Amino acid sequence: MDEHSQKPSKHVCLTVRGPLGISEDPELDMLIALADKDVLTLVRGLSKEEKRSPFPDGLFGMDEKRTNAAIRKMKSAGLISSRRDGPDHVYFLNNVRFRDLARFVNGLVKD
Repeated sequence: MDEHSQKPSKHVCLTVRGPLGISEDPELDMLIALADKDVLTLVRGLSKEEKRSPFPDGLFGMDEKRTNAAIRKMKSAGLISSRRDGPDHVYFLNNVRFRDLARFVNGLVKD
């Protein structure tokens, strides 16, 4: 099978989608997602290394079902991105969204 006709692996796909639907309160979306223990587990792990799909055994100590659910929550808050690499996708944190969140939190701190 040549490189261009490889069948994509089964996983939560982030690359084939419309524009990111940012709500009227993006900080709330991010904070709600980050309040989930499994999302935080993924954030901690992905902050150290990117991960390649599929995830039949899950990631960072979570099974496949928990991993995929956390990825969906992160996706809806814009916290995760992916890029296509052959039949797989490589998942990584969306640094722009985390910078936005850091600016929001830093703006709350009074000297």
